[in-house]
This record gives sequence, C-alpha cells and structure tokens, in this order.
Amino acid sequence: MAERPSGLRDFEPAWLARSLDRYLSVGLVFMAALIAAFPIYRIRESGLRADAAREQQVNDVAAGTSLFSTGCASCHGAAGTGGTAPTLNSKQFFASITDPQMAVLISTGVPGSSMSAWSQEFGGTLTADQIRQIVTYLRSLEPTAPSVPDWRTGKKASG
Repeated sequence: MAERPSGLRDFEPAWLARSLDRYLSVGLVFMAALIAAFPIYRIRESGLRADAAREQQVNDVAAGTSLFSTGCASCHGAAGTGGTAPTLNSKQFFASITDPQMAVLISTGVPGSSMSAWSQEFGGTLTADQIRQIVTYLRSLEPTAPSVPDWRTGKKASG
C-alpha cells in the first residue's frame, strides 16, 4: 500500500472511529438480546393465546346466553330445550349441523317458516359478532345435550 504524504489528515479521526465502534457494539448487544428474546416470546405466546381463546369463549357464551334468552328463547325454549320452534339443545341437532351452517340459519332465517333473518345484512338486529356469540353459546350446550329424536318439531327431551 502506498504511503500517504505527510501533512494530510486522516479521513476518519480516531475519536470518530471509537465512537462508531461503540455504537456498533451497543447495536450488536441489542441485536443479540432480541435474538435471545424471540424464542422465549414464542414459548410464552402459545400459552397466552390459549388463555385468550378460553377467555373469549367464556365471554362469548355469556353474551350468547343473554342474546338467546332475549331473542330466541320465546320460540326455541329456555336454553333451546324446545317450544314452538325446533329444539336446539339436542344431540341430534348438534350432530346434524356445523357452526357456519348454524350462523347462516340465524343470519338469513328459514324461508317458509317463522324463523326470520336476524343478521343486520338481511334486515335483522344482530351483528356478525352477536350471531357468532349465539352459535358459541349453543355449542356450549352440546356436551350435556339430551337425546331428542324429534328435535325438528320442538319436542322436549323425555325423562
């Protein structure tokens, strides 16, 4: 390498090089801390998501219970146990329908029956979230649902 002529100053003074080295070192330490923190966050996040999902489920069931009792129970019976409309709290009903199908029935109603559309999109009063909450509430009844073979007629569980 060619020698520089004397009398010319360094392009990068030593104090500036030390300052840049210091900033680079601090940056590397922060980057190492972030790299170490991501796996810890990932391990912890799955538990937080599960807790949030359980809490959301509890909140949806509570809201759905209230919505069902004010808008649906007059025809389907308290807790969907039967009335003038189909019995929703039955093993046979839950086995015959998916959650999206249930949401569509609530949203659009059933043509040719007294089940009107409940979604705001179809002239009803419920939002999509409220319909989801009702579906969540109904699905929460499934584990203890009685057998009602004639659920379509609104018949109550026997016994």
